Amino acid sequence: MKKKILTAAVVMTMVVAFTGCGKSSDPGTPPAEVVQGNNNSNQNTESDQKSNPVSGSYDGSVMENAVTIMVGRDGGTSFDVNMYNNAAVDTMLGYLSDSDLLFPTYTYEEEAGFSAQSIRGSYTRDDETEISDIHAGELYLFSDGQLRLYFKDVAGADITATPVGYLANPEGIEASVTGAYTENQGDTWGVDVYYHIKKN
Repeated sequence: MKKKILTAAVVMTMVVAFTGCGKSSDPGTPPAEVVQGNNNSNQNTESDQKSNPVSGSYDGSVMENAVTIMVGRDGGTSFDVNMYNNAAVDTMLGYLSDSDLLFPTYTYEEEAGFSAQSIRGSYTRDDETEISDIHAGELYLFSDGQLRLYFKDVAGADITATPVGYLANPEGIEASVTGAYTENQGDTWGVDVYYHIKKN
């Protein structure tokens, strides 16, 4: 009898442990495909890093179609991104490869018009500037390492950030981002919007 009671107690403890977690529990580290898409490694290879050496000469010119993004877990419409030739962009591109990466963003602000994620790397604030009005499709890097893609126009935003780049053709970006956010509600890993990113 004691053995049956002990077994029942163990089973109940396990049930409570698994059902009591709910949505507020930490699901743990996302699997590699959530963070890195088709890549199996969290680090770029040496050849990837050499493909984007630090030039040391930043003039703010535009690198056309430097990156391509697709919005949503399963991809969708492609958007080409023109990037500025500055130190922050050089560092960012150093972390990317020409393979498709699945990039999760954990911040979605409908009213402020952006989705964002903190990115790794050490960034200079030399190219930081004050921006009053923001246009849909623009990307900015903030001093805390947060990268924002604005998916709609924001008049009087009055932000201080480093311009990173902009979509070559932003038409449809608002519908793509808001649609991906809606479809992604209840994501296991707490991701608001997924992006696929590829360095060209």
